[in-house]
Parts: sequence; structure tokens; C-alpha cells
Amino acid sequence: MAEKENIEYAKQQIAALNARDLDGYVSRIDDLYVGQSETAPGPIRGREGVRQHLETLLKAFPDLRIEIEQIIASGDSLVVRTSATGTHKGSFAGVAPTNKSIVLQGCNVFEIRNGKAIKGRLYADNATLFQQLGALSLHKATVAS
Repeated sequence: MAEKENIEYAKQQIAALNARDLDGYVSRIDDLYVGQSETAPGPIRGREGVRQHLETLLKAFPDLRIEIEQIIASGDSLVVRTSATGTHKGSFAGVAPTNKSIVLQGCNVFEIRNGKAIKGRLYADNATLFQQLGALSLHKATVAS
């Protein structure tokens, strides 16, 4: 039963983000929540930390749209693989606005208790993100002949 509820939780959270319903989103975050993301300056703590993180993200990418690609639930653990699109209109992770479009793949791993997230970790393809913003240049690997 917990798995079905947790899958519904993930769908509600993504729908809330896409609708810019931050109140609805943070209402499903535990007060003692601790989250991590490579683009956050440190741990994301509690509802207000989540709200501030999301506000920063949505200022940087005001047209951000997230699509669920896969959800895996096991007990209190939830893995949500996503694809996001947006336009870089505000400062993000030290990168000034570029007005460039992005497509980003990510994976959120959550621990859920009593219908609220208590722990989370975002894994995202940040190298590709920063390449799309023009902030990172990587050489493509070549095949030896």
C-alpha cells in the first residue's frame, strides 16, 4: 500500500511544481526535511528551505516544466526519474541569465514517512545543463583507430 501512496505523492509534487503551487508542494514536506542537490549552496532544510530553493530555481527558469519518465517505489523509498525543460531567465548557480533553452535529465530519491518527504537527493546531468548555458565546455571523446 505504501508504494501506491508514494507514487501518488510523486505525481502530486510534480503537478504542484508545474502549476507553481509552492504552498501545496511544501505542505507535503516534513518540517525536519533535509535535501541535497549539487546546485544548492548547502543542505536544503525544512519547508522554508525547500520553498527558498524552489523560488530560486523558478526565478532562474520561470517556464520550467517537469515531466515524469519513471517512478520506482519500495517501502518508504521513492525514485523519480524526470526530464525538465526551461529557459534561463535569471541567475542560476552563479551563471548570469543567458536566455538559452535547456533540457535536463534528473533523478530524485526521496524517503517518505506519513505522506511527507523527510529526506531527498537530486541527481541531475549538471554537466549537460552548464554546457547548454555556455558555462562549461567539454571535448567529446574520440574513438582510437
